[in-house]
Amino acid sequence: MHNLLEIERVILSSVIFELTAQKEEQIERLQVKDFFSTAHQDVFSGIKYFVSISKPFEENLLNKYLIKYKKFDEDVMLNILTATPMANISAYVDQVINERKKRDLLLLANKIKIMLSEEKDADEIVEFAESFLTSLDGAEKVDEPITMHDAIIEFENTKEPPRIETGIALLDNALHGGIELHQLVHIGGESGAGKTMLTLQILHNVAGYFGSLFLSFEMPRWKMAKRMMKFGKESSNFNNYFITDSGRDISEVKRTIKKWVSKYSIKFVVIDSEMKITHRSYQGQNEPNKIGEIHAELATMCQELGIVIFLITQLSKSDIRNKTMSGLGSVKSDYEADMKILILKDDKQENKRYVEIKKNRQDIKEYKTEFYIDSEKLIFTDRAIPVTVHEYIVDKVEIPVL
Repeated sequence: MHNLLEIERVILSSVIFELTAQKEEQIERLQVKDFFSTAHQDVFSGIKYFVSISKPFEENLLNKYLIKYKKFDEDVMLNILTATPMANISAYVDQVINERKKRDLLLLANKIKIMLSEEKDADEIVEFAESFLTSLDGAEKVDEPITMHDAIIEFENTKEPPRIETGIALLDNALHGGIELHQLVHIGGESGAGKTMLTLQILHNVAGYFGSLFLSFEMPRWKMAKRMMKFGKESSNFNNYFITDSGRDISEVKRTIKKWVSKYSIKFVVIDSEMKITHRSYQGQNEPNKIGEIHAELATMCQELGIVIFLITQLSKSDIRNKTMSGLGSVKSDYEADMKILILKDDKQENKRYVEIKKNRQDIKEYKTEFYIDSEKLIFTDRAIPVTVHEYIVDKVEIPVL
């Protein structure tokens, strides 16, 4: 078997020689840090750049890129180009990734030794180790800065991110076709307004195309399962729709989301609710600031993982009275939201709701529309239903002990 450096040269040589669709798939699996050699990391970074802007490249173009960023080494490039290219590099890519994971595990072992010598709390060490292990398969999203000229070319050669339909016609129309990924969305309203109902409906609809995850901290899993049976027990969407009711600390929330995004390509997440999330590592005494930190960490995850997180929030009495959506912890938590959706009850008709988009970075446009609650199906609809709805929480049932 070739040694590791030779394997890295073969991978790079094979891609430079001919970039096929199969090789492009293998490039997507690799991160810059997977390469042991720093020089090989630089070359691969250049290759990733040209692939990201869908621009054909050859040796001469790659050399110019490396020279531009002062990373060109003639001897390194010569050794790469003299390596025998291969049509199928998947086995070599597997080995490079495997060796990188071993290096990372060695770093983890050393870090744990240091933390033990410093007499760190056991829970802190476990939390660090779990977070580290979760990141072993996660892509590192730290890119080299590029010129604005290159950024414009990249934009012109990349399709604008699609908008995902929520399956609720009035809402999709308000959002000009649906919701974009990479967003933290606050869903606010008073108790019984239908916040959970709306997000469950959206998750069920998008699960037909994308993985969905519901973090149910307000109700146990079985109760949510009973509610979802309203969509039909045999709904095919349920196979792409995941739920958990444990792990409420922000560190556990982040680990759960990262794990399931990596494992099942989750794109939509609902957290019910903001008030149930704890933050054990937060050292301050100010509760609003703690909530702000939680929102900041969730917003960062949305950007890094390319997902939408719907964070259900309970409105303050003043917000309910003034029909506003301002008191979500702090100025920081309010700032971190990319979109804020407010659900208001009608004073006269119990099953009528007003849904307002109060903040919308996606389109910089606010919107208000009317919905009605179908108490039989537990969904929002734009069709007026002459039924008085008194209670939306499912009744408690006896659960058999298995």
